[in-house]
Amino acid sequence: MKKVYLMAVAALFGSASMAQVSVTFQVDMNGETVSANGVHAAGSWQEEAGFSADWQPGESMLMDDDADGIYSLTVDLPAGAYQFKFINGNNWDPDGTNLGNESVPGEIAIGGNRFFAVTDWHGDALNLPDGFVLPAIPYNGTAPVGKVAVRLNVNMTNETTAEAGVHVAGTIIEPNWTPEYGTCTPFGLNEWGYVSYVDADATYEYKFVNGTTFGVDPDESISGACGSNGNRALVVGATTVVTESFCFGSCETCSDPNVTFTVDMSNEDVDNGGFLAGSFNGFSGQPMDDNGDGTYTLALALGEGTYEFKFQNGNGGWESVPGECSVNGNRELVVGADPVTTAACINQCSEECVANPDPANITFQVDMNAETVSADGVFLIGSFTTPPYQGGALSMTDDNANGVYEVTFEVTGSPDIQYKFVNGDVNVVENEELGDFEAGGCGTSNGVGGFNRTHVRSGVEEVLPVVAFNSCQPLSTTEVELGRVAIYPNPSQGLSFIEVENPNNHTLRMNIVDITGKVVTENMLINTTRYEINTTNLNSGLYFLNIVNERSERAVYKLMVQ
Repeated sequence: MKKVYLMAVAALFGSASMAQVSVTFQVDMNGETVSANGVHAAGSWQEEAGFSADWQPGESMLMDDDADGIYSLTVDLPAGAYQFKFINGNNWDPDGTNLGNESVPGEIAIGGNRFFAVTDWHGDALNLPDGFVLPAIPYNGTAPVGKVAVRLNVNMTNETTAEAGVHVAGTIIEPNWTPEYGTCTPFGLNEWGYVSYVDADATYEYKFVNGTTFGVDPDESISGACGSNGNRALVVGATTVVTESFCFGSCETCSDPNVTFTVDMSNEDVDNGGFLAGSFNGFSGQPMDDNGDGTYTLALALGEGTYEFKFQNGNGGWESVPGECSVNGNRELVVGADPVTTAACINQCSEECVANPDPANITFQVDMNAETVSADGVFLIGSFTTPPYQGGALSMTDDNANGVYEVTFEVTGSPDIQYKFVNGDVNVVENEELGDFEAGGCGTSNGVGGFNRTHVRSGVEEVLPVVAFNSCQPLSTTEVELGRVAIYPNPSQGLSFIEVENPNNHTLRMNIVDITGKVVTENMLINTTRYEINTTNLNSGLYFLNIVNERSERAVYKLMVQ
C-alpha cells in the first residue's frame, strides 16, 4: 500500500490523536522449514513503528521464545489502516538461505497483503490489557488452526461515512457485540472489509455500524433474505467465506453493474484463473468468470470517474502494461453516465491477443563508465524472467573491461517487455536506475513512483544498443584528452567551477544533460582553463557534463545539484 493511501484514510481512525496502540504480529511456522535468517514481517506500518522505512523485509524480526512454532513481534503504532505480510528469511526473494515471502490467499487479502485497522480504543489498557493481538495464522494460510476465516464486506455508497470509519459487531467477532473492536478497513470505492476467525459449522449474526458506538452512531436494521433479528445472518461451513458487498442496511447491492471488464488470456499458461485489481477495489484481485474460450469477465457497479486497473494471471500475477496504453503503469478507464465495456489482451494493448513472437535471445547492454560500480555487481531485472524482476535478476559481465556490462537471455511470451539495470544489491531500491525513461523516450511509469525501460521484441535474436546507466542515451566511447580536470564544489548549490588543463589546446564545448538524456544547457564554449557553471536554474539531482572537441571526441563527468 502506498503511503499516500494511508494518509488519505488516517482521518477515519482518529489521526488527530497521538496515542499509540500496542500491536502484536503472530505467525504459525509449524510445518515450515524456517530460514536460518529468521522470520520477519514487513508492511506499511514499519516506518510508524520506528524502522527505517515501510516494506523492509529484513528489519522486523519475529521471535519464538517458547519454541512452540509461533513467532511474534510487538510494536507501537498510531491509529490507522495497515497492510503486511510475513517473510521466511530476510529478503523478498528466495535464495540459498532465504525462502521468500508468503503468498497471502486472495480471499483475505487487499492488494496481495494481509490487512488490519486500529483506533485509539484498541490502545486503552482497560479495553485490551494486552493490546491488539493479531491471530497466529499459519504461514501462507487463511485462518488459525481449528478456525475458519470469514471476510465481512459492506458498501457505503448510499451513506455519508462517519469520520471514525465503519465498524462491525456481532457473535461473529469477539468480544461479542463490541463495535469499537471490529474496525473495518477501506479497500476500494466505498468498500469496507473485516476478517474474523470463527468455529466451523455454525450460524452467526452481525451488523455494521457507521461509526463506533451502538446507540450513538447509525447501525443496520436488516430484514429480508440475509437478515435475522434485525441483524445479518451467516452460515459458516468448513471453508473460507467471503460475503457479498451489500449496501449498508440492505440485502442488495447498491446499484446494478455498469462496467464490464474482459481479459483475453489465450496467450498465457493460466494460473488459477483471471483476476482484476484496480483503484476501485484497493488493487485487491477479484476473481473473474471463466468464459471457457481463454477470456475472463467481471461486471462491477462503479460511479462516474477515472480509474486505474490491471489484470492478473492468478491472484498476484500482475500483468506488465505496455507503455502506449499505460497510465502510471496501469490501464485507465473513464466511467460516465452510460454503461462501459472494456476488453484487452493481458500484457498487450489490443483487445484480442496478438500471437507472441518466437522465443529469442536478447542481449542487453549498459555503459557504467560514469558510475562507481558496486562490489556486488551490475544486474538486469525485468518482466520476462521467472520470477520477474528482483527474483529473477540476471548478473551482467564486462568481459573486455571497457565499462560496458552485458547479458544475453532467451525471452519468451509477450512482445512488450519492461526492464531496468541495478548497480549493486537488487533488493535495495536505491540501487535501481532512477531515470525518467518516459520523459527520455525509452520507457514508461512502473506504477509505484519510478520508471522502467521498454522494448518490443521481434522474435529473432537482438542486440540492444548500449545506453548509459540512468539514461536513454549512450556515453561516448572515444575520450578527448583533457589532462587534469577538477569540478568543485560538487555537489553544487548554485555555482560550481570546472578546471580543465587541456594540454592539446582543443576547442571545447560542453552540454549539461539530465538523467533522462535531456540537454538542459547546451553548446557552452570552454575557452579558459577555469569555467563557471551556474546551476541555480537546475532542479536537484544528477547531471552529466558532456565535453566534446572539434573532432567529436568526448569526455563525460558527473555533477550533483542540491
